[in-house]
Amino acid sequence: MLNGKKIREIRKRLGYTARDVEILTKNVKYGTSISKSYLEELERGDKKNPSFEKIEVLANVLCCKLDDLVLSVEGL
Repeated sequence: MLNGKKIREIRKRLGYTARDVEILTKNVKYGTSISKSYLEELERGDKKNPSFEKIEVLANVLCCKLDDLVLSVEGL
């Protein structure tokens, strides 16, 4: 499962708004984008299991590892 709190923490540490992430993910090289509302749902925990592609794009945009965005077993 995705760790929405961690996503928000990393995003804010980088100084990005949800809209910034949306704009950055619209880059053609990613092949998929993440809307502001979808990101906010992920961060709130309303969406828990996005596609691998979306997690990969988030990790790239947030300059972190995939593991940083996923809840560990201890985190459950």
